[in-house]
Amino acid sequence: MKKELFLIGYNLGIWGILGFLATLLFGFLTCCANLPSKYFYGSLIAFAITGIVITTICVTRGCKKMKKK
Repeated sequence: MKKELFLIGYNLGIWGILGFLATLLFGFLTCCANLPSKYFYGSLIAFAITGIVITTICVTRGCKKMKKK
């Protein structure tokens, strides 16, 4: 259980850092392109969903590899 929590925390931490950088980038692009805020929020929601799905896949694969050892 300890290794699973470590994998979850590690992956979500990386996605959190990437999410912060994506927020800055998407905000800058949306502002410079003079787009409505719905594009900004839509891109952030898509990024968050991608992060959650990829974290789930990575943790599942990592746990399967740990159980084989």
